[in-house]
Amino acid sequence: MGHHHVSSSAMFFNVLVALLILTGITVGTSRIDFGAANMMIAMAIASVKASLVMAFFMHLKWDTAINKIIFLSSFLFLSLLFIFTLADHATRRMDTQWHVTKAPVDKQWVHPSQLVGK
Repeated sequence: MGHHHVSSSAMFFNVLVALLILTGITVGTSRIDFGAANMMIAMAIASVKASLVMAFFMHLKWDTAINKIIFLSSFLFLSLLFIFTLADHATRRMDTQWHVTKAPVDKQWVHPSQLVGK
């Protein structure tokens, strides 16, 4: 049977305080427009919060090396999924002939308010 790590309530309280501070930072940064960096900042803060939860609440900090490797490899494959999805999305064009349907028009467009008198 493996060893058990006993965590103190002070450690859990410190992690709680860190998570609350990071949540406050998340709310604060959401109110500021950083342009294209908004998503990157939000994901960085969320990654730090997720790392705290995984390390302390899931006890990965004190777990064996193989469990850490397996857990971190799942993030490698998740990042590959995101990279290939974003690469696919970036190379698509929506204005090609296959995506644009042109309907035949026999007359010029007239505003509906001008049709009332006819």
